[in-house]
Amino acid sequence: MSASLGLGEIVLLDPWFLAVVPLALLAALWRWRRPRAALPTAAVTLFAGLAPTLRQRLVWLPQALRLLAVLCLGVAMARPVQREVLPVREQGVDIVLLVDTSSSMEIPDMDAKGTLRRMDAARARAIEFALRRRHDRVGLVTFARYAELRCPPTLDEDALAAFLRTVDTVPANSEYDGTAIGTALAKAVQLLARSEAKARVAVLLTDGDTTVFDIQPADAAGLAKDAGVRVHTIGLGHGNPGPFGFVPLDFGDLRRIAETTGGTFFQPQSDQDLAEVYARIDELEKTDLEDPRYRMVDRFAWPLACGLVLLVLALLAEALLFRRVP
Repeated sequence: MSASLGLGEIVLLDPWFLAVVPLALLAALWRWRRPRAALPTAAVTLFAGLAPTLRQRLVWLPQALRLLAVLCLGVAMARPVQREVLPVREQGVDIVLLVDTSSSMEIPDMDAKGTLRRMDAARARAIEFALRRRHDRVGLVTFARYAELRCPPTLDEDALAAFLRTVDTVPANSEYDGTAIGTALAKAVQLLARSEAKARVAVLLTDGDTTVFDIQPADAAGLAKDAGVRVHTIGLGHGNPGPFGFVPLDFGDLRRIAETTGGTFFQPQSDQDLAEVYARIDELEKTDLEDPRYRMVDRFAWPLACGLVLLVLALLAEALLFRRVP
């Protein structure tokens, strides 16, 4: 088993190879202090006054290059590695917003003055919610008599907000008017069924009960449950207007959808209530973060390359420039 030695961000997996460093220093010191063999030569006193040449001054260079090469190779053999933090992956949530665009969403009962339409409040709060989900894919389906995919789940919150700003009600008593809750939810489930996200959520907002029964809300809720889609439902407004004020709605379909799929039913009656509902859904559907992960990256290449280059330079210098007899 190899030991490890930490040097800041660099770790040496086999630090015992550094033992070659003091050994190399001792060998260089011994070589420097060792007496050299002498050969009989003619007297050199005639050259005593001459200044040493550059080659004579650098006679120590090959030995120094070899010593540095050994140091670099020792570091390379100690196997330096660097621990790199991998980017944290966020386990995002895929969300589809279902927004009712039936003509009843024109009713201005979302503020005390009676001037804020249900549609205006629903649109503004949905935009705020989408902009907060920066790491999740959010899509948009609108529905009245028919369900329409406006924006598939996307990470581009600005593009989604642009689609939301164009959403408005259909004309009253037209062929497009109605409330097809089951059809809209089935379309959202179809979108989310292809998702590989850890969690899949639909947020269904309407101000009335089902009036279009092409797909029953209970059947759509069953599809959502089977697909693992959690549905939060929002019953908006004070109910249906009557001669003596508003007639409250029970929102039975919405309650059953939320109960079947493991979601939550909300019944906001003002713009501020709706803002709090979306804030609550934002808390319920938190994006999880994976634990930090690391990888070890070998960093021996540079000291190995430097050691080999220095060794080659030392051999070349000794062979070509500083050849000498013992």
